[in-house]
Amino acid sequence: MAFVRGLLILATFLQVASSDANDTDYRLPPNKKYIKPCQKEALRLHRGAVDELRILHARRDFWVRLDIQAYDSSEWLVLCDLATGKIIREQKLIDDAL
Repeated sequence: MAFVRGLLILATFLQVASSDANDTDYRLPPNKKYIKPCQKEALRLHRGAVDELRILHARRDFWVRLDIQAYDSSEWLVLCDLATGKIIREQKLIDDAL
């Protein structure tokens, strides 16, 4: 009897796991929906390529940090608020090797 119960639990688990794996209606949480607009705005301000994109958070606030290598060889750090989609800080990085 315990063996049959174990098989039923296993079958139920596998059925639930497979239905979650096929779920294609994934949406970002509301506090992360501005990732793409933030990236577009940062690249509009500093033409180039994104070297790194990091999601930062503290408590319930989320930001995206973009490291941009600009076409003029300068490097920029851009911080964008994911709740509003607004750029809140830009900083040009200086190379100490000069």
